[in-house]
Amino acid sequence: MLRRLLPLLLALPAAAEDFVPYPPAEARLFLRVPAAGQPIRDLRVSLGEASPGTFEDSPEKNARLSDIRFPIRWWNWREMTVSFTPAHDGEIELDLNGPWAEARPGVLRQQEVLWDELSATGTTIPNGGFEAIADGKPASWESPWRPYPAAGQWPLAGSEPLAGKSCAASWHGRPLISKLTVKSGVPVSLKLHARAATVPGFKAPARLGQDTPAHRACATLKRGVNFGNGWEAPPGSWGIKYGIEDVDRVADEGFDHIRVPVAWHYHLENGAIKPALLAELEPVLKRALERKLTVILNWHHFEDLCKEPEKHRAAFASGWEIVARHFKDWPQQLFFELLNEPNAALDDQILAKVHADGIAAIRKSNPERILLANPPQWASVPGLDRFFLPDGDERIIASIHSYEPFQFTHQRASWVNLQDLRGISYPGPPPQPVTLPESLRGNAGLVAWIEAYNTRKGSDNPCTAASFELLLDDAAAWSTHFGRPIHIGEFGCFKEADPASRERYIRDFRKAAEKRRMPWAMWDWKAGFGYWDAENQKTGLREALFAK
Repeated sequence: MLRRLLPLLLALPAAAEDFVPYPPAEARLFLRVPAAGQPIRDLRVSLGEASPGTFEDSPEKNARLSDIRFPIRWWNWREMTVSFTPAHDGEIELDLNGPWAEARPGVLRQQEVLWDELSATGTTIPNGGFEAIADGKPASWESPWRPYPAAGQWPLAGSEPLAGKSCAASWHGRPLISKLTVKSGVPVSLKLHARAATVPGFKAPARLGQDTPAHRACATLKRGVNFGNGWEAPPGSWGIKYGIEDVDRVADEGFDHIRVPVAWHYHLENGAIKPALLAELEPVLKRALERKLTVILNWHHFEDLCKEPEKHRAAFASGWEIVARHFKDWPQQLFFELLNEPNAALDDQILAKVHADGIAAIRKSNPERILLANPPQWASVPGLDRFFLPDGDERIIASIHSYEPFQFTHQRASWVNLQDLRGISYPGPPPQPVTLPESLRGNAGLVAWIEAYNTRKGSDNPCTAASFELLLDDAAAWSTHFGRPIHIGEFGCFKEADPASRERYIRDFRKAAEKRRMPWAMWDWKAGFGYWDAENQKTGLREALFAK
């Protein structure tokens, strides 16, 4: 029914439309070749990803459409370049757009992207600085479907142009479209600058210093490992067992901290932690502290909270009050991590409220305990721009996760529907091209990734260190800007990758993190991503993680 109603909804006057302002995590643009032209060739982006269209009404139209997305942030401008070679003489449509998402069924999120200082070689972008205005919109640009905002209206009101006095704005429901004149075989390079518009009423978080208690605590961490697939499993299910012998091996290997995931929602009853869990967990924690390992104790897999935050906020806060009270007299080398990988509905301002609830609950009994918190979007680096912590608490470390390049680290992983993907080596390109199985050929993004993986050289290949180095640079920039130290709570590679590639990837990631002075905890100790081979009582990753 909704699909049939959308044309009617779009035809309504603007006053009757209902959109929800929301901060975008990415910018989006399209390059559209007219029907008389051939698809562009050699498309490259300096940031983000590009793929053929997927929503046009024919394969030919999709082939002539290039869909480009790249991460942006609200607190400064981001530069990226797009290069390609036209295959016809004539025009190509440049469509500045924005991400598509619904706030609720039938109601779009209005995710406004700001643009400025667009320039090109091989063609000309008219009015690329958006200084000239005609008929209430940037001259030489079309703004279809809905009225373009005035300079004093959101999202342009209060915006800070990169240069000059003006910038432009677009979103999925009101694109900005111009024409580029191109010549067949003449390479084109577009340089664009974009920024996420903040929503009405937005209050920027405080910028802290660079020597807070959180910074000093983070500096004590260097190399850690996760006791994963253990206490985060439902009791009596797929979880593996950890004991003090694991702690001793971890310490003997040279790690200095462990991260211990626990699904606390299974283990709280009548205002206390269930004795059965404590009987298993506490000896491990105590032994770790005896061996001078810092312990990060987190709340893992609280999926109901991610799906329905308002319904489960109180349980989250009361749960942390119970856990914090139980451990209040333990050494300060025991850190608490609020929630693993917030996702789904748990994002932006609702996550800020849930985190604030948990922090307040902990601070009742642990006013000086060091805490860690994950940004939204699965603890990803792009999620940092929608990550807001209480301004006055300087004892919180931001903890991110990174598994890029995901197609390599998660090949053969059934829980992300990549069980049929195999043969991805690191770094790319491979000695022989990889062919996608039939079951995955409908995934346009994966098809485009495989094509780039098979053909591109050096850092232009998506399966190289560049895939995570750019993200770590972004995390470092955020950390410096806002005064929150960064810990990498998870990285790693599923054991189904070939051992040599897996070792190279883990070595490269570890070095990239240490170059940026970011402590890390590998996922995991002895499960599917394991450092330790429990069956053969050995590891093949010692050099990757500990060599100079």
